[in-house]
Amino acid sequence: MQVMPTILENSIDGFINQINKLIPYFDYFQIDIADGKFVPNKTVSLEEITNLFSKNFKLKTSNCFDFHLMVEDYEKEIKEIIKLEKYVNIKNILVHSNAEYQIINTKYPQLTFGLVINPSETIKTIIPNNKLNDLPAIQIMSVEPGFQGSPFIKETLNKVEQLRLANYRNKILIDGGVNKNTIPLIMDNKYRPDIMCVGSFITKCDDLADRVSYLKSLG
Repeated sequence: MQVMPTILENSIDGFINQINKLIPYFDYFQIDIADGKFVPNKTVSLEEITNLFSKNFKLKTSNCFDFHLMVEDYEKEIKEIIKLEKYVNIKNILVHSNAEYQIINTKYPQLTFGLVINPSETIKTIIPNNKLNDLPAIQIMSVEPGFQGSPFIKETLNKVEQLRLANYRNKILIDGGVNKNTIPLIMDNKYRPDIMCVGSFITKCDDLADRVSYLKSLG
């Protein structure tokens, strides 16, 4: 099971600080983009991130990024991601059900889109509307989307099993509330996610090296 740091910052300075702090330990990152409309909080903008990386910000050649879009205006953010592709390796763009997945997937075939399932949504609500294995990645929100530090919702772990029993064979991510208290709940499941997205457990700690060592020991 892979560990991916999730960066949710409301300023470009905070974003730079997190990237610089985490790059020695990780290659693959998820960047949260929130517009203050779809969710209550607002993060650093994609325009600011594009401007940063266009100025020869130092990354490792192995670095790659997912972008989790918690926004109302997907078209605006996708167009900015197309600009950003010139400077960084982007793997997946993760969108919520309000994005009309099939429409944007058809309109922007050069990009790879995954689908995000909120705690209140069920697997049955997405299966009739999508060819399940056409989705390269499905991210299960184990907290209500928005601020880091929201309470973990244990029942969302059942969706990993539901997806596998529905014959979904691509990447499953769990995002939200992942820490030393909730990781045992994730690990104890017969069906585990492929990727755990870890936010404040590593982005807001004083013992980063120890926490990274613990996470990488999980295998």
